[in-house]
Amino acid sequence: MKDVEDNGLKNDAFLAAAASELEQMVEQICERIGTPLHETTELQRQVLAAFGFGAVYSITHRDRLTEPQAHALSIRMLIKPFNYSEQQAVDFVDDLIRVASNEEVHPLMNTIIHRGINGHVQFAQEDYEAMGRNIQEILAAVQQ
Repeated sequence: MKDVEDNGLKNDAFLAAAASELEQMVEQICERIGTPLHETTELQRQVLAAFGFGAVYSITHRDRLTEPQAHALSIRMLIKPFNYSEQQAVDFVDDLIRVASNEEVHPLMNTIIHRGINGHVQFAQEDYEAMGRNIQEILAAVQQ
């Protein structure tokens, strides 16, 4: 029983660290685009969230998280810092999973997710300039 409890605490610690990393990345992105998250438009917030979902995939791969852990981390990211309700977060994550699994469902959103994977690598390498250009290019493309 002690091993199960220890594993649960380790999992909680991994997820808490990953959630904190995602929040820091979102803060850095908002700094790069010059707009606090609470001042973004709904379109910008959705783009940033899809980009963040790509970062979740990157963290999942790096830390060898299970699918349920990745799912929980994705939902948590959409609730905090993006301030979606629990139901909105669950629905949005389901949509993002569907898009990530099949490019044809929504090619643009699929591209944003994949750019988010690259964005997380840039963030982890502290290449904030490249990450900023990455997200700014996406935002410019969707706002045309």
